[in-house]
Amino acid sequence: MGPALADCESSGLMMLPQLQPLTRAQHQQLALDHCAAFEADLGVAQQLFSPYRIRPLGAHIDHQLGRVASIATNQGITVTFTPNSDRRLRAQSAGFGSVADVLIGARQSAQGDWADYLRGSAAVLDQTDFPAGLDISVAGHLGEVGLSSSAAVTLAYLSALQSAAGAPPDPARLIQWSQQVENEFLGLQSGAGDQSAICYATSGCLVDFDCRRETVLRHPAGEAFHFLVVHSGHRLALASGGGFNERVAECHAAAKEIQGLLGRPKTQAAAYLGDVDSADYEAIAGQLSLVSRRRAAHYFTEMARVEAGCKAWIRGDATGFGQLMSASCESSIVNYETGTPALIGLVKALWPLQGVHGARFSGAGSRGCVVALVAADAVPEILSALARYFTGLEAAPPEPCWAFVTEASAGLRAL
Repeated sequence: MGPALADCESSGLMMLPQLQPLTRAQHQQLALDHCAAFEADLGVAQQLFSPYRIRPLGAHIDHQLGRVASIATNQGITVTFTPNSDRRLRAQSAGFGSVADVLIGARQSAQGDWADYLRGSAAVLDQTDFPAGLDISVAGHLGEVGLSSSAAVTLAYLSALQSAAGAPPDPARLIQWSQQVENEFLGLQSGAGDQSAICYATSGCLVDFDCRRETVLRHPAGEAFHFLVVHSGHRLALASGGGFNERVAECHAAAKEIQGLLGRPKTQAAAYLGDVDSADYEAIAGQLSLVSRRRAAHYFTEMARVEAGCKAWIRGDATGFGQLMSASCESSIVNYETGTPALIGLVKALWPLQGVHGARFSGAGSRGCVVALVAADAVPEILSALARYFTGLEAAPPEPCWAFVTEASAGLRAL
């Protein structure tokens, strides 16, 4: 069961379809369906909700130990789970129609399918002696569209195993384990930005996470901020392409080049742009090679935008925050050199619309979603304009397009 679609013509305007959060009754039905599928006792069933995240500011810098500003959305993944005595992790997802079956204690390797996040979780938790077997049902899957569904489902698996073992919630360990799944098991050199947003989010707050210090601040909004997430109809898993790891490597190379120009010894196996003071960077920026100059320019200007954005959020300045989002996206295109034609076209279509304070890609820029900060009363007209935009494209997107509105929501939690 995925998110429900609202009536797209209820106001008389042809509008892009909207996703709606699952209701309490729908969550209860998911529990009943799970118990029927696995012949389990409803009395021992547990449920977790792991939200998708959006990162309005702090793009492409978590893997360089930067500072990121994110929120959890009202959309996400619901997992229902019950114990089994077989020391197996069995997971089913309506979105994939198959059951993944993983033996705890067996050597795990990535197979390139949807169950890799379950295999990776088993591999990580093997090292920490979690013996419980679980049957798991996954609902709400939207796939690799730039909302960190991979981090959401991995954290859901890990949290379910932690809960089944009777361990208290431990966000820091969940973030560490989830990063191990991505970095070591799947080979994706991502940072902790996605996991921090999902684990530390609270309603109404911007999650300000320092990836170097691993510290978190939660900033209440001076006024309610409304975000419109729009799916372009395109998707691409980061592990399968998009140049993600290549960009990360270029950022490391830029950091090493800066250290060399500053005359510092190469004492670290992998230098990070977060190792460099902004004043030192500015002193030698003009001497950098072209690619290093662009990657470093994005990192340091994005760090400044996060600082300014947190202040704008606290004072309720939607206009200022939105302008920073748009500037972040422009830097992503020019300096980080990412963004597919579909995403660039969509964000440029959003920028001039009445009621849009700002917009940028969601995710790495190689997948499917754009996020805009919008005035709540302008949403119907914006959705109508988007419907016209997609209808007018020369080639229709390969998948249906949709949107949803969210405020800053609560993070990973038991239902």
